[in-house]
Amino acid sequence: MRSQHFAATIALVVLLVLHATSGRAQAVDKPDPSVRAWLPGCRIFLEHPESVGSEAAGQCAGAVDALLYIGEVLEPDYRFCVPLRLPRHEIVSAIVRDIDAMRPEADRQDFKGMVLGILRFHWPCRE
Repeated sequence: MRSQHFAATIALVVLLVLHATSGRAQAVDKPDPSVRAWLPGCRIFLEHPESVGSEAAGQCAGAVDALLYIGEVLEPDYRFCVPLRLPRHEIVSAIVRDIDAMRPEADRQDFKGMVLGILRFHWPCRE
């Protein structure tokens, strides 16, 4: 009986260690959501809009694309409608310009949250 209790205790300790290790790995893999972390990639994208020049540039362009996709399905207070014909380069340029105008205070803000606000400001839906 004592050996079963010992084995169960060891198994529990191993599970707890594995769980803690996987949690730490997820925290390390999670990208920094701040403007400070994302803005350099957006600048690289603006320098090379035809070919994504780096992983950071691709992340910026991909995040903006994803946010553009959801813009028209958000709640009315948050909705925005960017014209389909508008080049992504112009959209990212407006985002970088607006964020630069709010720096350094913007550096610690959430990048995607700021982008949503900027898109809503520049391209509100006309209903």
